[in-house]
Amino acid sequence: MSTMSTTRRTITKLIAAAALTPFSSLAKAAVNPPRKRFDVAVVGAGVFGAWTAQALHSAGLRVTLLDAFGPGNSRSSSGGESRITRSAYGDRQIYARWAADSLLAWKGLAQRTGLALFENTGVLTFVPGGDPFADESSVVLKHLGIRYEILSATETMRRFPAFRLNPTETAIYEPDAGALMARRALRALVDEMVAGGVEYRIAAVRTPSGSGKLAEVQILSGETIAADRFVFACGPWLPKVFPALLGTRIRAQRAEVFFLGVPPGSTSYLPPAMPTWIDHNGMGDAYGFPSLDNRGCKLAVDAFNNPIDPDTGDRTVTAPYIEAMRSFVRQRMPGLSDAPIVETRVCQYEYAENENYLLDRHPDFTNVWIAGGGSGHGFKNGPMVGTYVTKLVTNQELTDPLFSISATKQLAPAKM
Repeated sequence: MSTMSTTRRTITKLIAAAALTPFSSLAKAAVNPPRKRFDVAVVGAGVFGAWTAQALHSAGLRVTLLDAFGPGNSRSSSGGESRITRSAYGDRQIYARWAADSLLAWKGLAQRTGLALFENTGVLTFVPGGDPFADESSVVLKHLGIRYEILSATETMRRFPAFRLNPTETAIYEPDAGALMARRALRALVDEMVAGGVEYRIAAVRTPSGSGKLAEVQILSGETIAADRFVFACGPWLPKVFPALLGTRIRAQRAEVFFLGVPPGSTSYLPPAMPTWIDHNGMGDAYGFPSLDNRGCKLAVDAFNNPIDPDTGDRTVTAPYIEAMRSFVRQRMPGLSDAPIVETRVCQYEYAENENYLLDRHPDFTNVWIAGGGSGHGFKNGPMVGTYVTKLVTNQELTDPLFSISATKQLAPAKM
């Protein structure tokens, strides 16, 4: 074979690839993956998987990142426009500390990319009268040096008039907390990693079989990916990937999200007049955001135990959720009682019974780790989860019992 003919064929392939490949570095990597053995293969490019891949790469390891649909996709728990970041966690100090440290990493990503990834709206957490959550949070926040205020119902309504509180309620206000722009931030992170040398591709991985040491994983096309170690950070797909181990321990839970149109000419629903908020007041756990990007006030009421299949679940909002949302808004934000629904979204989170993350080695494999169980509060802590899992994978740390598989109890059957 002549050198000239080889060169022609090579040039022809490059021209064809250039014509078919999208412009972003992330898309280029997905279309033209290299074939090699990696130090670590991370399955799942959601917030846990992406930050784990970033931390492993920063530790000097050769990393490949795989995802069936792509980072921030609409089936994933990391998709959508916004996520809350806050440190009021009651007495759960590790989550408060991780949230504060993770926020620094998110801000660093924003600075490096030049993108608006964090909105410093402040965060209000509403606490029922007699609930120790406010006092417990106060102790932890003070210990960690995180700015906060404990506000009475009267003071909360005076400073943030969009809300109505019962006289016995209090609110924790974190002025330095706010909203992470989820999809935008996750895509920025993966793009940055690809530019820095992490191999990324679109690929759906089959459930590993056997036990002992896993040598490779097979993707649906039949190709295999070889690595020395593997991290499965598949979010709501974890029960499908490891049904025997996690099928009854993690559940993909449905969440219906609404954007309500604000009154014309009003600034009462924009930050700083309206902060991001969380509510645990017995009317159904709820959370929401001021009108970011002029899209209306986003909120969701978690009033039902309603599982969803991340692959086939219908993403249309339903009457029971609309009714629960309207009932909640009439009590908590009466100025929006008659506000039109201008946008909707159905997403999910992967729920674990103890609401803690699951960050542990697979009991059947010596070189496989699982990172999941975000339980609706995992996005903010992605950077620290990535750091923690990297320490597990590189044998610098043992799994904290809080995050162990054994601590993740079996879930009761779902009830509508």
